[in-house]
Amino acid sequence: MKRLYFLLISLFVIGCSDSLSPENCDCNFNITSELPHNNGVYELEYDSSLAQTYSVLSCQTECGWSQHVQWDSDHMYQIQPNQWVSLVNPASMTDEFGEGKVVFAVWEEFVDKTITIYGGYTDDCGHHFVDSIKVKIVDNE
Repeated sequence: MKRLYFLLISLFVIGCSDSLSPENCDCNFNITSELPHNNGVYELEYDSSLAQTYSVLSCQTECGWSQHVQWDSDHMYQIQPNQWVSLVNPASMTDEFGEGKVVFAVWEEFVDKTITIYGGYTDDCGHHFVDSIKVKIVDNE
């Protein structure tokens, strides 16, 4: 009978303990790209042989796996009347190392424009993180 009480009390204590300790809340957020950059602005070379030119952007949370990252940009593309799409996929997840990836794509009308891409997430402690990068679309051909 003592074992049963010990087991029940142990389950109660374990089940009610706070698994989020302060060291698990030491997160951050940083968006990067492997594109070339000039004065802090990345440059994406437009490829006129494709319908869209795209690149992969990376983020680092320093918070481990399964962080839901939301994305947006300051420009959209109208694919048909009253139907607009963002230039970046709206969401991604981080891997076991706290790293995430998202696809960013543009059409020809964005050549010579600078696009700002925003990303953000909320960690397990309720802290909200946001970062952004700028990508200029160039056509040097």
